[in-house]
Amino acid sequence: MPVAVRHRHFPAIPALVVTLCCVAPCARAAVPEQSFPAQQAAASDTGQFLPRWLHLHGSIGYGWMSSPRRIRERYEAGQDFEFGLEARVQPRLRLRLNAEYQVLPALGELRYTILNTGGRVGGALSDTLSFDWQQRGWLGASRAEAQFRVLPHAWLIAGGGYGYLESGVRPYHFDDPFGTVDIVFPGSSGWGWLGSAGLRYEFDLFGPTLGVETRWSAFTRKQDDLQLWSVRIGWQGK
Repeated sequence: MPVAVRHRHFPAIPALVVTLCCVAPCARAAVPEQSFPAQQAAASDTGQFLPRWLHLHGSIGYGWMSSPRRIRERYEAGQDFEFGLEARVQPRLRLRLNAEYQVLPALGELRYTILNTGGRVGGALSDTLSFDWQQRGWLGASRAEAQFRVLPHAWLIAGGGYGYLESGVRPYHFDDPFGTVDIVFPGSSGWGWLGSAGLRYEFDLFGPTLGVETRWSAFTRKQDDLQLWSVRIGWQGK
C-alpha cells in the first residue's frame, strides 16, 4: 500500500528578504566610501589671500613728541596707529614693513621776530611773523624693521624709514592775518628720515597673539631733529 509523503513548502519571498537584509550591511562595510582630500584641502584655503610666509599685524596706542623742547610744547599726546606685513624668517627673527600714522594735537599761538641782514650796509631788516598752532598736526611714515627675540616672550625692535610731518602751523604776517607765508623753520612741515628702536612683550589672550611695545623714534630733517615716544598694544596674525 503506497504511503503518501507530504512535503512542506516554506515561503520563499520572506526568506529572500531576510537574506538580503543580512548581506547588504556587510557589502556596504566591505566597499569604503570614496574621499576627496584634495577638494577638502582646497575648500579650507579659500580665505587665504596672502602667501603663507606673509602675515598681517596691527597696533594702536598713544605717542608724543619728547624733544626739542621748543617744539614739544606745541603738541599734546595723540593716537598712534600702525599696520603692516610680517615675514617670520626664523623662530628668533622677524622682518616687518609698516605704515604708521601719528596724531599730533596742536595748540597755542606764538610770535617770532625774524632778522634778515641786507639793505643798507651794516643794516638789518626785521620781519615779524605769527604762527598759529591751533590746527592738528600728524606724522605719516613707512618703515622697515627687524625684530629679534631675546627672551621667550620679549623682542628687540630696530628699523628705519621715511616720513612726512604735517605741523598744522600757518605762518602769517602780524599785519596781514589772511596771507600765509611759505617758509622753512624749526617745526615746520616737511619730509625726513625716521629711525626707531624699542622693546616688545607678547602674550596669548583667548587665541590671538597680542603684544605690548614701547618705541623711541628719531625724525631727522634739514630744519630740525625731532624725537618721539609711543606705547602701543598690537595684534599679530597667524
